Amino acid sequence: MFVRALLFCVALMAAAVTIAYPAVTSQEHDTGEAYARCWPGAVREFQLTLPISPVEREILLRAPVWPPQPVAEEDGPALERYLAEHCPKPPAHRDELRVGLALGILGVGGFVLYWLSPYWQVFHRRLLRLRPHSGYRPDLADAVFRLADDAGVAVHGVWLNADDYTSNAVAFGHWRRRHVELASGMVRRFDEDPGTFEVVVRHELGHVRHRDLDVTHGVTALWQAFLVLLAVALCFAVSGHAGEPTYLLRLSFHLALLAGVLYAARNAFLQSRELHADAFAVRGGAGPTGQGEERRRSLDAFFVGLAAGRDGSGLPFGTHPALPRRRAALRHPALAGELSAWEAALTGCVALLAVNLLLGDSYDVMLTGWRLGFLEVDTLRPVYSWLALPLLLPAGAVLGAGIRHTVTAWGGGRALPGRLALIALGLYAGLCAGCALHPSQMYGDRSAQVRSMWWSPLTGALGLGLALTAALSVLALAVFALACDAVCGPRAAPRWAGAYGVLVTATWFPAALPGGSAPYVRGVVIGIALLCGAFVRRRPGGTPAAPVPLTPQEPVARTEAPSVTGPRLLLAHAVTAVVTVGAVLVAARLLVRPPDAPLALVAASGLVGHTGVLAGAAAAPYDAEFRRRIRYAVVCLGLSTGAAFLESLGGAVPGIGAGLLLGTAAAGVAVAGRVSTSAVYAFRHRRATAPPAATPSDVVDRPGPAGPRGEPGNRPRRTTGQHR
Repeated sequence: MFVRALLFCVALMAAAVTIAYPAVTSQEHDTGEAYARCWPGAVREFQLTLPISPVEREILLRAPVWPPQPVAEEDGPALERYLAEHCPKPPAHRDELRVGLALGILGVGGFVLYWLSPYWQVFHRRLLRLRPHSGYRPDLADAVFRLADDAGVAVHGVWLNADDYTSNAVAFGHWRRRHVELASGMVRRFDEDPGTFEVVVRHELGHVRHRDLDVTHGVTALWQAFLVLLAVALCFAVSGHAGEPTYLLRLSFHLALLAGVLYAARNAFLQSRELHADAFAVRGGAGPTGQGEERRRSLDAFFVGLAAGRDGSGLPFGTHPALPRRRAALRHPALAGELSAWEAALTGCVALLAVNLLLGDSYDVMLTGWRLGFLEVDTLRPVYSWLALPLLLPAGAVLGAGIRHTVTAWGGGRALPGRLALIALGLYAGLCAGCALHPSQMYGDRSAQVRSMWWSPLTGALGLGLALTAALSVLALAVFALACDAVCGPRAAPRWAGAYGVLVTATWFPAALPGGSAPYVRGVVIGIALLCGAFVRRRPGGTPAAPVPLTPQEPVARTEAPSVTGPRLLLAHAVTAVVTVGAVLVAARLLVRPPDAPLALVAASGLVGHTGVLAGAAAAPYDAEFRRRIRYAVVCLGLSTGAAFLESLGGAVPGIGAGLLLGTAAAGVAVAGRVSTSAVYAFRHRRATAPPAATPSDVVDRPGPAGPRGEPGNRPRRTTGQHR
């Protein structure tokens, strides 16, 4: 948990550093360019004014033209005076100041947001404090404090959200000040179903016990501070005062992509923490049929009701796991720590994208280290591969520990190779995305970065090299994880797996290791993998049993379907396909050469967002979430159309005519996208619309009334949860 948070923090710090270097004013940039053009000629003229040295006289006797010798140290003050007279004043080097300012905004802003988050939540949601011995419903506060004492955690306050009528609870707060918020529906839950009330509160106390609040709220606050820094850089790029507006604008788009990937990775991390909190909530009891089983059943029924009443957040990445995964983890707690292919892809993308950003700024980092005295002139080189280590080492620990949990959850059965193949495929996709989402750097050759990878002596193909990296890394980590239990205990195994993951990812960039140590580290990694292969043994019954639903089918509506059929549906699919292809091309152009006009940027970004949200709507789990995402897609398209209309006011096309044309086209695109997406959504859930077959595990046989065969009294009854 903490290693993954460290990866997020290091990636955000690397992104802040990459913002600082190109953020120079136009005046400073012009002064530097003028001095750079004047300096070589002025030095040449000064050298011609010096008397001929004995070495130059000997050269002159052999050749009529000779290269002037470097200026002697005693002539240094004279050269400085000559440059001051004939060249403009050189700009002061402020790279270190800008880097410090960017990191300061990130760190101080993140800390302030983290510390103020509980107070903002109390003020924004207008929470009412509940006290154990006075005020409104003191029994609620007394019950929460009693449960907190039983769980071994300290709770500072209990609050009631009178505007939230759902039966839910939320833990929030910062260091040493933990709070629990109860929705108003929990009051009725406490009176009518105290068992469910207890297990829901225990779930939130599990977040407190596992220190999820410190990690998730801290990372979220740091991410929000980075968004502020990114917005400032974007506004500076389009303001007309930036010295390198094109590069800074392109960099801002890539950093926005990094922020989106970090947001998705944070939400995937939150989903795993929810599963661990579920396990804490149901833990305890006298036996498999005692209190723990009752808590499990109560929590499962609560999740079913919550999924029926929740209409979704509308965002493409959820903070809570899907209902089937949550119910499976309740039955098999080992699945809570499993590393999914999505998480592996996000980890690889975050690490390699941030690494590429830092390596692209190796020239500036080199000069900064030289000016600060950390580097010597003879140690300077084009690409500083050691910049990759602060990002690769936490990523390796995350992959190692996650693959170890996956191996523990699925055992040595036949299903394990399929899970590992999915993880390798996800890691490969993430590494490819991290390499693709890289802006063209200002200095240096990117091929030098590719040559610093471990596979460069084997092949020059980037895709094949990344495929070998993902496959061999997952294979080595899986073999090590399988042998962990044979060598060490279950508590120490995740730590050893994380340490081995650090070694594996360190070999990705052998040039980053100290001189001469790369072959030894590679030998250690290969030797450990071969040694662990000798200890691997197949576990009997390692694959977990199929999840058995504790209640019948969840009452979630999936009846959304297209309103048209036939040729009109085909036309809607064709229009949506054309818009999707155009959005992909626009997104590619944004990454390579973004437009300079702010309205053109908004129009292009809105079109890309519209297409992306439509894809999310097609993948929605139920109707309410589908309709919400469709509304977000329409909002994105409206922003794009409005920006394009304002941009057209300054062109040759009349503004009113362009507005009518754009409005009509946008309305047609919105309707076609709605119809086409609903068709894809209905196709995905075509099996869920039919009543599922009854099984002995979820349907209780009820004797029907006596009567002849085929009479109404002998019709099969619809069970709870089955829907049309």
